[in-house]
Amino acid sequence: MARISTPVRALCGLLAAAALLVLASCAAPQPPTAPPPQPVPGSATPWPVTPPGTTAPLTGPAVRLIAANWADLPGWEADDFDGVWQALRRDCGARLPETLAAICPRAAAVPAQDVSAQRAFIEAQLAPWLVAPAAPNGASGAGLITGYYEPVLHGALQRGWPYVVPVWGLPADLVPRTPTADGISGGRVAWVDGQQRVLPYWSRGQIQADPAVQALLDRRVVVWLDSAVDALFLQVQGSGLVRLPDGQMLRLSYAGTNGWPYKSVGRWLLDTGRVQGTVTMSTIRAWAQLHPDDVPQMLASNPRVVFFNATPDTDPQRGPTGALGVPLTAMRSIAVDKSAIALGLPVWLSTQQPYSTSTPTPQALNRLVFAQDVGSAITGVVRADLFTGTGDAAGDLAGRMQWPGRMWVLLPR
Repeated sequence: MARISTPVRALCGLLAAAALLVLASCAAPQPPTAPPPQPVPGSATPWPVTPPGTTAPLTGPAVRLIAANWADLPGWEADDFDGVWQALRRDCGARLPETLAAICPRAAAVPAQDVSAQRAFIEAQLAPWLVAPAAPNGASGAGLITGYYEPVLHGALQRGWPYVVPVWGLPADLVPRTPTADGISGGRVAWVDGQQRVLPYWSRGQIQADPAVQALLDRRVVVWLDSAVDALFLQVQGSGLVRLPDGQMLRLSYAGTNGWPYKSVGRWLLDTGRVQGTVTMSTIRAWAQLHPDDVPQMLASNPRVVFFNATPDTDPQRGPTGALGVPLTAMRSIAVDKSAIALGLPVWLSTQQPYSTSTPTPQALNRLVFAQDVGSAITGVVRADLFTGTGDAAGDLAGRMQWPGRMWVLLPR
C-alpha cells in the first residue's frame, strides 16, 4: 500500500496500502564477461543475474535466484492475461535495461487479444527464476504481499467549508540532509546562534502545533479536501484523484516527503488501546467519526508528511503514474524494493485473494505482473504491493490484502 511512493505511491504506500496502516528505493557488481549459465531447474545462483548486453543487474545482491520451469509457477496456464499486454506496452514506453527493452519490438507484433500467442511469446523470450533471500534461511522464497490503490476524494482549489484540509505541494525550503539516528532525512535551513544550520524539517505534530508553519506551507496548497481521514489515506497511498465541485478531476502524484520515518496510525490505535483486533481503513474511519477531538493526536502519531503535485485529469481510467514513469495497470502493476528487483521486470506473483463477505474463504491469486512502482514501506527481497485500481472497491480489496506469497522474476533468455 506504495506510495509512500515515489512518484506514486510512491509511494509513498499502505495497509501497505491500508494493510500497513493496520500494523502498518545498490551497488551493482560488474557483469560477468561470459554469458550466464542456462537455467537448470532447482539450481540457485548466489550472484545477481546480469544477462549479456546490459550494464546493470536485474536483481540486487540480497537476491538468490533459483531456476524454475513454467510448470513450477502456480496457475501459470490459468491466468486470463487480462491487462497483461497493456501493462507490458506501458513497460516498453519506459527506459528499461537493454535486455528487457530488446523484447519490446518483438512484443509489438503479438496481437493484443491473442492470449495464447502472448503466453507463447513470454515463454519463448523469458525464463522464470524463483526469488529468495540470499540468506541461508531464505530458500523457500516466502514473503509478504500487500495491496494499494488510488483513492477518489472530494476537494476544491479554494479554501471554504467543507474544504478546509490542505494538501501541500513540495515546500521551497525543504532540503536533503544526512539522516539522523532517528532516520530523519529532510531538512530546513535556519539561523542558530548567528550561524546557518540545516535542522530537521518539521514533523506532522510540529506543523499541527505551529500556526506560523501552517501558514508557510499553506502558500503551496495544491487542493483543499473535505476530510482529514481521507487526507491521511491519500498520504498513505501516495496518489489520488480529487473531484472538484464543478465535476472536473485533479490527479495528485507524489512529490516528496518531509523526511521523517513513516509510523502506522493503525499501530498507534492498537498500542494505545483505543481499538482491539484487526484494524482496517473502515476501522480507522469509524473511530475518527466517534472521536473527532482525538483525530489530530491520531494524525500526529505519524510524523511523516507527503507532498504532492497536482495536474488536471481528463482520463481517470488511465491510472496513476508509478516510479517507472508509466501509468499503473490495475491488478498487473506492483511496487517492489528496487534494490532487489529492477523496475520494469515481469514477475509471476503467487499469493491469495482476500476474502470478502460473499467469499469468506481466501482464494488463490496467481498472475503475471510488472514491477512498475516503489514504496517506502515496500522493502525486502520477496516483497510486493499489488496496485488494485482506483476507487472504493479497489480500496476495499487493497485494505484486506496482507498475505504470504512467492515471486518469480521472468528474465530475458
